[in-house]
Amino acid sequence: MTSGTPTATFRDPAGSLSLEGDFAVRTIHPAAREKVLDFVSSEFCSRLQDRGDMVAITISDTPAGLRLLHPKVPVPTYPWEWTPSQWLAAAELTLSLCTEALTEGWVLKDATPLNILFVGSRPVLVDVLSFEPWDPAPRDHPSHIWLAYGQYVRTFLLPLLMNRMLSWPLELSLFKRDGYEPVELYKALSWPQRLSRQAFWPVTLPAKLDKVGSSKAVAGQPLRHKSPDLAIDLLKRTLANLRKHTRRAMPEYTGSEWANYTATLTHYTAQESAQKLDWVRHVLEDLKPARVLDIGANSGIFSALAASSGAQVVALERDAAAAESLYRMSRKSQLSIQTIHADFARPTPAVGWKNRETSTLLHRLEAKSDLVLMLAVIHHLILMEQIPIRSIIELAHRLTGRYLVIEWVPVNDPMFQSLMRGRDSLYGCLTEDDLLTACRGRFHTLRRQPLENGRILFLFAKD
Repeated sequence: MTSGTPTATFRDPAGSLSLEGDFAVRTIHPAAREKVLDFVSSEFCSRLQDRGDMVAITISDTPAGLRLLHPKVPVPTYPWEWTPSQWLAAAELTLSLCTEALTEGWVLKDATPLNILFVGSRPVLVDVLSFEPWDPAPRDHPSHIWLAYGQYVRTFLLPLLMNRMLSWPLELSLFKRDGYEPVELYKALSWPQRLSRQAFWPVTLPAKLDKVGSSKAVAGQPLRHKSPDLAIDLLKRTLANLRKHTRRAMPEYTGSEWANYTATLTHYTAQESAQKLDWVRHVLEDLKPARVLDIGANSGIFSALAASSGAQVVALERDAAAAESLYRMSRKSQLSIQTIHADFARPTPAVGWKNRETSTLLHRLEAKSDLVLMLAVIHHLILMEQIPIRSIIELAHRLTGRYLVIEWVPVNDPMFQSLMRGRDSLYGCLTEDDLLTACRGRFHTLRRQPLENGRILFLFAKD
């Protein structure tokens, strides 16, 4: 496998997952074969696939063993690259599928954001082995208790709650595969926070019970219900209660400088903004790209434009509030825009065992788009990150399959001057020729459009 490509998974006792060509292939271990076949052959499983709530499945049952083939998601993302609303959408899908499964004789045995991928703005369950038959009268645990309850709280609810209460970034989930423990969060909260309605039940109470000891905290064994209907009703109430608490954990959306950027910018007049929008629209209409990568998408104006033209769009934005606004817009408009909250200058690394369980962001984006948009981006990379123009163009060449759109911001532009911060000796002599020199041997110019404010829009094609 190439660098950044994940190896086969090994954590699920029922099977392992590997990437082969255009498919994600799940190899089922012999001991789980019959149980898995029962589920993937069920009407319930077919219904979830037809709705798009679960990844499509092709069954390959041969003497060599049972394998499930799934179409690969073009650009998979991980929870540490999601906005709060994406976390909520993934959480609600998980709870909804578990609730529906109960009436069909199934239950989710685990519940983690890592089981969800996004296709556009829509969450999709990809771990089909998460379902197992539901027994209304089990011997080893009460039937009304959801075994994945603790995992859901640790991996879904508590990261959102800490983002709301302590402003802990959701990106920290990169280092918390199994989520947060209530005891560690209890120590970080103030007493008013510990006693608040949001934190008392999922953090304070478990932390105190853990301190006392589970054997002393529980007076007796939970009641076992002989009635399957009563057990289902109690379990569904548990899931509904989790949904309520998860929604309450959502951070308040307040916006930011960059989330409100297009509404407050002063270096573009309305006429200049319209000129830029029309030029990009004509490029999209003429090229008709199937896939577009919008780097520095901000609130998503050009991502929406590309999606409206028929493209599947991946929108990359490092500002948390802007990315949240972008996702909400795409979800509400039902546009094919996949939001990734990540920093292009510091892309998500590969993590996990041997750094091979999840792949790097750049590996997932490489050559996946017909057109890459870098509108009002490269001067930020040059001035704020000190990245040479040639390096930026080299990376753009790797990411795009065919075309690249760049907005060149001249030195005398007010935004360029603001970001330069007195480093005139380093960047004060940059010109359009420097950009074109960096493109030599990689791109050639198809279109060049000067704007009235001095900025220049370029359409490049790969050599």
